[in-house]
Amino acid sequence: MGKSIFSIINKNEDQGVSEPLVEVSQNVDSLNIKVKHDKLIDKIVYNWNNEQDIVLQGKGRMELEEKIEIPIGTNNLYLKVIDITGKTVSYNQQYILENADRTKPEIELLVENSKVKIVVKDETELDYMKYYWNDEDETKITAREESLKQIEEKIDILKGQNTLTIIAVDKAGNEQTKEQIFKGAKKPKIELLRDGNELVIRVTDEEEIKKVEYTLNGQLYSSDPNNEGKSLGMKQLEVRQPLAQGRNTITIRAYNISDLVAEESGETTV
Repeated sequence: MGKSIFSIINKNEDQGVSEPLVEVSQNVDSLNIKVKHDKLIDKIVYNWNNEQDIVLQGKGRMELEEKIEIPIGTNNLYLKVIDITGKTVSYNQQYILENADRTKPEIELLVENSKVKIVVKDETELDYMKYYWNDEDETKITAREESLKQIEEKIDILKGQNTLTIIAVDKAGNEQTKEQIFKGAKKPKIELLRDGNELVIRVTDEEEIKKVEYTLNGQLYSSDPNNEGKSLGMKQLEVRQPLAQGRNTITIRAYNISDLVAEESGETTV
């Protein structure tokens, strides 16, 4: 887990001729290459064990930073930085990496009514998970000793349209980020009232009622009998349903524009 920094400094016999300044820092299983120069950088060329060269273009920059993964085992890095005038500095170093976890954690989001369940998994060991809505402060949850491979958390979905960001990090430092937009809404509200020989069904929703259906004494009634998906386009609805003589049983389902469903059941005797 240590970090070492190497700077490439090549003395030049020609006074006044500047060279690219290159720093190579190691962090666990990768190298961070930083290049600074007072001239445009043409390219960086590197390979492991004198095998196939990999070329990173300078793209007209005087400063650049690149990340290189270290192969598992004992390997020699050969690296050259070439500026726009053709001036070249070289670097080589041996790196030993016995093992490496490069698999990022998995993030799964499950909607359960008005909440979202965050499930973070890793094949070896998690360090922590953090989440935040929009630009609000983040909440951090550290993996528990009894559950190092999985973190779960349920949170309320905020009202309106909001972006949830989750960042998961494992013990090897692998990081995974996931963003998802949620539209928070409440279920419709159903009221059942008796008015003489009529049943009064009142449905309200803070956004929009999409569909209402109910089963009275085994008979199904629906505002969208052909399932065409047409919304009622209203926030309040009242239905008066005549009751039959004797015992009446009813179950009502109300759907809003966010496809949240409310259900109520009851019975009455006329």
